Amino acid sequence: MEKAWPIVLREKDGAIEVLAFQHPQAGKQFVKGTIELDEDPVAAAARELREESGIIVRDPPRLIGEHISTVTGDRWMFFICETAGLPEQWTHKTEDDFGHEFSFFWHPIDRAPDQEWHPMFHEAFEFLVPLCRFTRQ
Repeated sequence: MEKAWPIVLREKDGAIEVLAFQHPQAGKQFVKGTIELDEDPVAAAARELREESGIIVRDPPRLIGEHISTVTGDRWMFFICETAGLPEQWTHKTEDDFGHEFSFFWHPIDRAPDQEWHPMFHEAFEFLVPLCRFTRQ
């Protein structure tokens, strides 16, 4: 299975942060979702970001890396999504995932996920951090 991971970064006080959210039943996560049959991966990244966070990207997401998950065996495709003016925190009622309300926050890339994150997101974070640093240079 292929998964799109739309990544939103920001720089605050000289530190890079990545957008994350608290799922009401499944801990802290990054936005991700399944690329549908015959769906363009770029379109899937933009769709997943909109459905899960309410964010509409201004430019097409840009592929920054691919990884085969050792946890799930899925092919993960990471996309940078350019945005502007996002708040410190907000909640969004999802268009998918049974209409859960996700609480969004910014996670510093210099702080590894703790036990509140599923192992899948630990693996994604480890792969993502070097890409984030390179992307922001």
